[in-house]
Amino acid sequence: MSEQNYPQHFFDHLTTHQQALKETVVSGSRIVSGFATSEPVRFYEDLWDHIIAEDLTDLTIKNALFMAPHRLLVGDALASKGLFEGFLGKQGNPGIFGNIARKANTITKKLEGLEKLIEHFKELRERRIIFASAFTGAAENMIIPINTITRLKHSAFMGRNKSRMGIVHMQSVHFPDAVYAMGYDENRELAVDVFPLIMTPPDEKGFLSHGVANGATSEMLEILLRESDAKILLYINRDYPFTWGYGEDAANTIHADKFKDAAAQGRLFVIEDDGKIPGLPAGAFDHPSKEEIAIAGHVVNHIEANMDIVKGRAIQVGIGGTGVLAIKGLMNTKWTGRCYTEMLEPFTMNLLEAGKVNGTHFIERNGTRTMIDGKICCTFTMGEQGSDFYEKLDHNKSVICAPASRVVVPEGFFGGMGINNVLSVDFQGHINSGGRDKNHYSGIGGAATIVRGLARGGVSYLCCKSTHKTPEGKRRSSVFPFLPHGTPISIIGPDLMGTRDGALTYLVTEHGIAKINAMDQHSFIKSIISVAHPDYRDWLKQQAWQEFRVSV
Repeated sequence: MSEQNYPQHFFDHLTTHQQALKETVVSGSRIVSGFATSEPVRFYEDLWDHIIAEDLTDLTIKNALFMAPHRLLVGDALASKGLFEGFLGKQGNPGIFGNIARKANTITKKLEGLEKLIEHFKELRERRIIFASAFTGAAENMIIPINTITRLKHSAFMGRNKSRMGIVHMQSVHFPDAVYAMGYDENRELAVDVFPLIMTPPDEKGFLSHGVANGATSEMLEILLRESDAKILLYINRDYPFTWGYGEDAANTIHADKFKDAAAQGRLFVIEDDGKIPGLPAGAFDHPSKEEIAIAGHVVNHIEANMDIVKGRAIQVGIGGTGVLAIKGLMNTKWTGRCYTEMLEPFTMNLLEAGKVNGTHFIERNGTRTMIDGKICCTFTMGEQGSDFYEKLDHNKSVICAPASRVVVPEGFFGGMGINNVLSVDFQGHINSGGRDKNHYSGIGGAATIVRGLARGGVSYLCCKSTHKTPEGKRRSSVFPFLPHGTPISIIGPDLMGTRDGALTYLVTEHGIAKINAMDQHSFIKSIISVAHPDYRDWLKQQAWQEFRVSV
């Protein structure tokens, strides 16, 4: 029996993890859970074993950005010899998700792992288990390579990831729109049967906190408690940091009494959880690539050289190693300002503790901006496992963690300063941050909303490695005349070439920084070619003349 000071309706519905799975997840279930660090790790760690034991089929799993390569995602490929070596950061690999990516991608390079991985994909299809996702991560988006072996044995899979195998059904939805876009069906009926989530134990006043992330979780929970007959698997983890939102209007907490009706209806399952807090592997920030170091250096140097333009602005950083590295570099500059961001990571927290970030703001429901001193506003946080970042969050009233629908709104980023990562750009001004050719790589997240907000009086740095590799392993330019056929578009030309209130948008590669907004297409083309990889500039100049008669 737990020693926690639970209300009686929690005690009455305490159960084991295995029993909760057995009573809730059955064939035909529609499972919905939170984004990234909202992930109920314990639930997904054991879900595949439960599926096999109960011989389940026809499951729909709605999640975004799995934080670990659960067996549900990769099957027994984890057991293959030599796979995922160095997952805990023993080897360096570029990028904020580098350790996870190395682990996942190594599967596709080892014959044994490749066979097991494809067998798992086949079983997912045979069992009709699909993932409806708005944002995929490194544990899901590995592309089956195109080589001699795959041509002979797995031609139906080569060059594809799960988004093109009928396994992941991508739902390209802006982060703040996720609840209604993914929680309801085409008839506007709730499409949720099982909702697992992790929260803190109740505090002395009876409030539980969503902890490290809010995202869409708190809003979905409120709806399901109020309107549905969905089964709620409440994993309570005493190690979760207790955090707050923006008062009751955009809360990151909920009172235990709100679960009473669900308990009385027999649809509340309370599970005590001692699992790890979702996060990046230890060492994820320790081994940036030389390209990331160069790009971040250009951003930091530009900020330092243009302090009259950037000082005092509310900073925002997106998912990706380059942006985080730039934030880290700001510690050694004269920059000071505020912070209003989708994601809070350790280095922005350090800026707050050092006094370089002195406040934030919040957008009220009527659209007005309330200034708040001494705090940071975000919708989710992301730190390394084993670090003290999550301990710093615990009962830290300087951090506001509010729903994405209230934080990731264009008005919140008016006049701000954003550092975000993109994958490629073309002569039309189309930016891709979520895919490689036809394969979805991540998702739109809050990118378009944030960039659109920054286009009104803000300063926006779009960080892009100048080259990347194709599934065949060939290097190519990330600056294109036209994005490859089928590439998901995240940001469109008018959002870059236009501007309001003196906004500034820059494309940053390891080869330099170029202003790309408030200009016509001819000037735009010349500007992006100036920071393309030198090996491809002559080709791009030829294409510029051939397609648009632009002389560079």
